Amino acid sequence: MDTKKILQLGAVTGICLGHAAIGKPLMSVYCYHVDRLLIDTSSANNRRALSEVLQECVIDRIALTHYHEDHAGNAAYLQKLKAVPVVGHVLSNQILSQGLVLRPYEYLMWGSLQKLNILDVGDVLETEHYRFQVLHTPGHSIDHVVYHEEKEGWLFSGDMFLGPRIKYFRHDECLYTTINSLNRIAQLAFETLFCGHNPQSRGAMASICKKRDNLIELYAKVEDARNKGYQQAEIEKHLCKGRERFWVKLITLGDVSFKNMVRSALHSLDRGDTVQSLINV
Repeated sequence: MDTKKILQLGAVTGICLGHAAIGKPLMSVYCYHVDRLLIDTSSANNRRALSEVLQECVIDRIALTHYHEDHAGNAAYLQKLKAVPVVGHVLSNQILSQGLVLRPYEYLMWGSLQKLNILDVGDVLETEHYRFQVLHTPGHSIDHVVYHEEKEGWLFSGDMFLGPRIKYFRHDECLYTTINSLNRIAQLAFETLFCGHNPQSRGAMASICKKRDNLIELYAKVEDARNKGYQQAEIEKHLCKGRERFWVKLITLGDVSFKNMVRSALHSLDRGDTVQSLINV
């Protein structure tokens, strides 16, 4: 089943697409078109629907928030079709130019991810009418960036939001680094959050801060348990009880789970990264 929804917020067109071989899509993804700029490209499984929408859009450039297949899945295709440059973080280029072997669930949900070379987006991305500050916001992925248009009060946040209470992490996500990036984002001025999966047209700053505070609370619980002498298995058993989504673990073969959040916190604590350093920013 394929789904398509268009969201118009002022000058920004949000293109929400979903795909599932059977039943409803587990997760839809947004890409955004503004002033001849396309931010993210959705997944390869959504290519036909995206191509239909983009027939009416003029695109001069494509900007990626990060390399994940649901955001960069059509970048190589559109780069060739539209004969336009693709820009993003230098780490995005290192990853995408080498190519990735996707896990089975990633391929089934999102489709393939072709190799491509992209240009360094730098610190500022300008279109005819807008000026976007580019901030490196690692945590969800090492290459993640957000695009901030201060004058308009826009933040194109990729996967830095998703929701105020996150239920699971991929195996390579870093909880401590994510919170640090959210602290940076919370210092910006914006009213509309153009999230890759869950845009917020009201209370955007409050939503970001709520997510950050919930993650800090989890980090503090892990640190408290570690300071009391509990071992990793005990901490995981205690904190994950009732919060683990076993169907997610099953589908992803453990690549996505709540336990990954706890393990990430423990890894950072082993490096000496305390919760106090997250609060005293």
